[in-house]
Amino acid sequence: MSHEQAFAEHAPAPDDPVSPRDQAAAARASDARLIAGAQVVLVALSFYVAVESLGLGLWTSFGPGPGFFPFVLAIALGLLALAWAAQTRRVRAGEDGAAERTDVGHAAAVLGSLVVLAAAMDLAGYQISVFAFLMFHLKWRAGRSWALSLVLSLAGSVGVYHGFDQGLMVQLPPSAIPLLAGWGL
Repeated sequence: MSHEQAFAEHAPAPDDPVSPRDQAAAARASDARLIAGAQVVLVALSFYVAVESLGLGLWTSFGPGPGFFPFVLAIALGLLALAWAAQTRRVRAGEDGAAERTDVGHAAAVLGSLVVLAAAMDLAGYQISVFAFLMFHLKWRAGRSWALSLVLSLAGSVGVYHGFDQGLMVQLPPSAIPLLAGWGL
């Protein structure tokens, strides 16, 4: 048997469809490269923004400087991208490629509640709006206990408000309702 005959016998015919298993493996490999690339880009972007924000100055005599918030957000972005990379690696090691389920209802609830939060912020103020937003997501969407939901919602609304107001000397929106504004909300 000649070399060409042996190759012709073992080569797949051009009309043979690729098996679904091979297609799934190729899709997973392509997705893995895309995800790894996105993670590298996010880490590089966060490093660049952090370095550039240092040049703007982190603090002035009046409070946070123009580079403070970009620096903090760049560090947060970098840490989240690294956590995403670690999580992706852990999932790949533990699973044989189970596809992630996209929950459109959850995404719609988050986006809708963010729109409501933005609309309510001017009238109700930061503390009340963010408290309601956090309670909605913690208690009703995530099903957490009342105690945990209340503690986290108070910390995320009242605690953050006073941290910005007194610690960073940055005022977040107070309530436009005179009675609530008189109570410091």
